[in-house]
Amino acid sequence: MGQQRWSIDDTRASVTFVATSSVHPIRTHGTASGWLEAALDDAGFARGGDLRGRLEVPVADLSSGNPLVDREMRRRVDTTTHPLIVAEIESTEETGGDTAKITGIIRFLGVETLVEGELNLVSGPRLTGVGDFDVRWWGLEPPRLFMLRVDPIVTVEIDLPLV
Repeated sequence: MGQQRWSIDDTRASVTFVATSSVHPIRTHGTASGWLEAALDDAGFARGGDLRGRLEVPVADLSSGNPLVDREMRRRVDTTTHPLIVAEIESTEETGGDTAKITGIIRFLGVETLVEGELNLVSGPRLTGVGDFDVRWWGLEPPRLFMLRVDPIVTVEIDLPLV
């Protein structure tokens, strides 16, 4: 098959940020939109195919379900000036099968950071992936609230149905 373009189904897409703290894990959920261009074959990502994509996560829509945590997050991030976390795939290495190794840029708070990771293609089709990121890469210091201390490494989980 040749190169195809899909949209991320923003009604079903999910992005979860998991931070560890001195008290308990903090899970913040959000939605996402964007697109993916890829060549697929019966085994998944076509070997030698080009993979490109863009993911946008609206920061104002992120919610942990805990008003104190959400208020602190919004205090630290000016969503008027920086309304989105944007991830773009810049290049791929070894595409083929159901996993693609990617290099990309994440733009957040006016800072661009080069990251590497893997995307998995599962039936549906949908993309999934998990990666660890240090919030200090974007100039954020982890919050300290009373006895609560948050680790700077945040795990990000994505589940992106494609249409």
